Amino acid sequence: MSQDHLRLAFIGCGSIARRHVVAMKDLVDRGRGGFQVVALCDANLDSAETLAIAVKEQLGGTPTVYASYEEMLSTEKLDGVDICLPHGLHHTVAIACMEAGVDVLCEKPIGVSVRAGRLMEQAAERTGRILSIAVPHRRQPGQRVAHWALNESGLMGSPLTFFHHYTRPPETRDPNQPLPPRVVWRRNRLMSGGGMTLDSGFHYCDSIRYLLGDVDKVYAEMRELQSGYPVPVSERPEDTIYVTFTFKSGLVGAWNWSVAAPGEPRASVVFYGSEGSLEDTTPSRFRIFHLFERRPEQNESGQLVRQDGSILQMHELEALYREQLDEAQSELLFPGGSTDGFAIEIWEFLELLRGNRTQPEVDAAEGIRSLALGDAIYESAFTGDVVRVDDILSGARRTFQESIDEHWGL
Repeated sequence: MSQDHLRLAFIGCGSIARRHVVAMKDLVDRGRGGFQVVALCDANLDSAETLAIAVKEQLGGTPTVYASYEEMLSTEKLDGVDICLPHGLHHTVAIACMEAGVDVLCEKPIGVSVRAGRLMEQAAERTGRILSIAVPHRRQPGQRVAHWALNESGLMGSPLTFFHHYTRPPETRDPNQPLPPRVVWRRNRLMSGGGMTLDSGFHYCDSIRYLLGDVDKVYAEMRELQSGYPVPVSERPEDTIYVTFTFKSGLVGAWNWSVAAPGEPRASVVFYGSEGSLEDTTPSRFRIFHLFERRPEQNESGQLVRQDGSILQMHELEALYREQLDEAQSELLFPGGSTDGFAIEIWEFLELLRGNRTQPEVDAAEGIRSLALGDAIYESAFTGDVVRVDDILSGARRTFQESIDEHWGL
């Protein structure tokens, strides 16, 4: 793959786009190139110019910069677009790309609401274009190993339950300094679709579905504690949640966290099976959202404790997992040996563009199901009801999403 024959573009040139460029460099370094970033688009031209420098330094070539995605789509001949925009802009831009004949890799979550995601799904079906949702964490070795340990290895018996708990005090910031733009839009429910539960929390919703199957119903409470009072989320964005999941398999699990609990931090993220437990011990402030996360500067850590008292560390589990993969499976999951979830999801997209794969691992339908789980949590917290995820998927329940859909005309 020596020729840069796939022509790619970014729409949205903020920090996550820069992370995608780093992942693309990882692919090139592993001999998994065959693409060129030829265009960038952002309403903030400074962000686009900054990303253009990163693209030139890491991938070579100087992409053309646009302030309008409509102009870019009408000017450039593109094979694929990587959308790295705030959530509320996903559906409009992704649909425009697909209708222009361009395949799409879209950052998570698929859209600002289930209705927005449905429009994107329908556009993909109508145009015959690829729509892949960028969810890197399930593609990393840690979650691949956890899925195998829970469902295939026999080391833990049958999955039984999980208890995931995390608390830390609020982060300090200078009140005289303005919030960064990336923080401002994430705190705007109409643009983000929710708070942390559908930002970093989307990764968690996707992960537990990947690891344990679909959820039947949830009961949730949310609070804002940073003010010093337990304020309901109808008044402020959540910084603390308490969720009970009941899966369609009958398994029940708990997800409780606070990023504003004063005093001593605590963390315990453990899955239990009929013959043992699997704990994520990664020393990361994102552990409650990004399960078994590997970062460039740090591998994930964890241990499987069996009922007979024997213990397997995470690196030992990974070795056992990799032993049962053949060469083709290893290349499919970890192209060129990459363990970067961002690089792996981008490589899958490139292979889809080339016709070497037929289906994204996280397509529109899969992305909508993970989004619906997050929205079910909000629906329960806002109404006080136990909420079935299928009712969010069907549109039968949408108290939380209604104002968001009205804002975007959905």
